[in-house]
Amino acid sequence: MSKQVLLINITRMGDLVQMGALLQRLQHEWPGAAVDLVVDQRFASVASLLPHLRHIVGYDFHRLVDESRAQTKDVVALYREMTQWAAPLIEAHYDRVINLTFNRRSGLLASYVGAKEIRGIAAPKDGDVAIHNPWMAYLTDVHSQRQFNHFNLVDIYALGGSGPGPFAPLSITIPPSTAQWAREFLSPHGGDQVPWMAVQVGASDPIKAWWPELFGQTLASLSRQTKVGYVFIGTEEERKAILTAQRTYRQAGGTGPLCEAIGRTTLPQLAALLGQCRLLLTNDTGPMHLAVGVGTPVVDLSVGHVDFRETGPYGPGHWIVQPDMACAPCGFDQVCFHHACNDRLVPDQIAALCLHVLTGAAFPQTTTGVRIYRSRVDEDGLGSYQLCAGREDPAVTWYGRFWRRFWFEQFIALSSQVPQNEGAPPDWDDALLLLDHLTPLAARLVSRAEELVRLTTQRPLPVAALQRMHQCERTDRQEVIALSLQSPATASLTVALVRDTHSDDGNELTAMAQSRLATYQRWQTRLHQVAAYFRSLQKTHGRSRAIPMARSA
Repeated sequence: MSKQVLLINITRMGDLVQMGALLQRLQHEWPGAAVDLVVDQRFASVASLLPHLRHIVGYDFHRLVDESRAQTKDVVALYREMTQWAAPLIEAHYDRVINLTFNRRSGLLASYVGAKEIRGIAAPKDGDVAIHNPWMAYLTDVHSQRQFNHFNLVDIYALGGSGPGPFAPLSITIPPSTAQWAREFLSPHGGDQVPWMAVQVGASDPIKAWWPELFGQTLASLSRQTKVGYVFIGTEEERKAILTAQRTYRQAGGTGPLCEAIGRTTLPQLAALLGQCRLLLTNDTGPMHLAVGVGTPVVDLSVGHVDFRETGPYGPGHWIVQPDMACAPCGFDQVCFHHACNDRLVPDQIAALCLHVLTGAAFPQTTTGVRIYRSRVDEDGLGSYQLCAGREDPAVTWYGRFWRRFWFEQFIALSSQVPQNEGAPPDWDDALLLLDHLTPLAARLVSRAEELVRLTTQRPLPVAALQRMHQCERTDRQEVIALSLQSPATASLTVALVRDTHSDDGNELTAMAQSRLATYQRWQTRLHQVAAYFRSLQKTHGRSRAIPMARSA
């Protein structure tokens, strides 16, 4: 009998499309696996375009949340409704549940289904939230060290939900009738006689959107250099920004045809329309992933708190423009009062990049204030990005590659084929001093945890001694965290340590102490690996060499 898998993904449209690699990887792991998907009813039509799905189980989760908050239904009525809806999921006896929605409510559902294995967030009956699978746990750490994260969400989904395997591009299938609709939609505006380019001016969050006036100037500049028509996509809420871009386009001398699809398509029709275009110029949006899925190249304007390495266009053939600013991308918990990153993107330069993609014209020879990347597949078969213009902070470049290799080898237990860094990091001396200082602190922290385990086994329980040792352990942990978060050589390890200490489990005192000890031992092992690697870097005349980093079991 083939394996049965349940996916839970009830957040955004883009997240659904980004499951494409996972769906293919599951078939590589378990050929013929029957995969079902729980999805918000609003996006069920998008899910229908994805490959390798047996059943799409839709539910109006948006309404459920609204009713819960407004208390229009009592708790008992909501519980009965949900249990009735979820009954077939329990009866299916899934081999694995993969929860890609990171909140307590989805964790309760994942646990309620009762599969043999859960990956992602679970919430057992005791109410605690647990994260199963190291890749899924890593996903919760990304936002704390985003400048050094080199794993795309697509790959985290695939590696965490399944495992390593061949590169699997995103793909969605457009029904022939829907593709024909898209051709007919464009026909009155020139149809096949005009090279079409899709434009997404808006975004779900205004901080993720480039100025609409600059969109208009870009399109006008491009239209003066090549024949092109523009298809404007977006929602009714984005109409004001789109009209501003169109008005600026005309005022700047744009002459190409404009086709408006704002609020006039279903999601499958939108995907089909994108499939008829030769390029999508966009902010970081759900339609961007639809374009990737139908094979349309993307120029992604990565502004605001968008980090293209996390959610940028996946697979080869796409382009990303990121402002060259120390604060870019900003954090999700930050409030920006200037949005200066928008002004770093110059319309003529964006137009030159679009011209390069559309016609094969020369790559922009001059760029200012930005970094331009091209998407690719790296040596491990994962999505990656190559810097083509501009410069990165040397520390960001070095540590980005270092942690990319480190965590891949930690979680996969295979050697990464991504080349090691050439040379040492810019802060090598300071990092080595910190690692030397942390090494004995790590040993002391493990020793404290071992003593806590020993004390919990004594009878009668030595309460006063336990309290004193627990205070010592907490003080040492706070010192370690405060020190190691100061350096990119150790901060990523410490973010994982903090998360692991919050996830310690156990049903009684000794089990909880043993879980904490295991957490410290795991962190100590990783710290030793990083320290050994850094000590192996021999700086001579500005050059360094390194021995391969050992992997933990």
